[in-house]
Amino acid sequence: MNAGRYLVTVWLLPILLLGSCTTVAMVGVGAGAGVGSYSYVRGELALDYPYSLDDTWNASLKAVEKLDIQLVKQGRDSLGGKITGKRTDGKVLLIKVKNKGLGVTNVAVRVGTFGDREASRKIQETILSILRS
Repeated sequence: MNAGRYLVTVWLLPILLLGSCTTVAMVGVGAGAGVGSYSYVRGELALDYPYSLDDTWNASLKAVEKLDIQLVKQGRDSLGGKITGKRTDGKVLLIKVKNKGLGVTNVAVRVGTFGDREASRKIQETILSILRS
C-alpha cells in the first residue's frame, strides 16, 4: 500500500507543479496587458477587464466595427451578452461578455470552429485599446 501511495505521489507532484506554473504564467501575461487574469482554453481566449459591463460591452462592439467584422447577432442583459460576427475570411466570431461584479468584466473570444489564438488576441487587444482611450 505504501508503494502505491509513493507511485501516485511521484506522478501527481510534477503535474501539480506544472499546473501551478501554467497558472502563474497565464496570470502574469494577463497582468502585463493590464487585466486581471487570462486563459486560453479549448480555442477560447478569455480575459478579465477592470471595467464595467457597459464600458466593456460598448468597447467590444466598437472593436468588431473597427476590425471590419460583419455583425451577425448581438444580445445582452444585466449579466452579460454575446456578439456573433463573421470575418472577411468567412470564419465565425463569438464574443461572450460576462459581468463578474465589482467593476470586473470577463470577455471570451473564439474565432472559427476550433479557435484561432492570434486572431482572438488581436480582438482582445483592440477591445483593451478602446477601453483605455
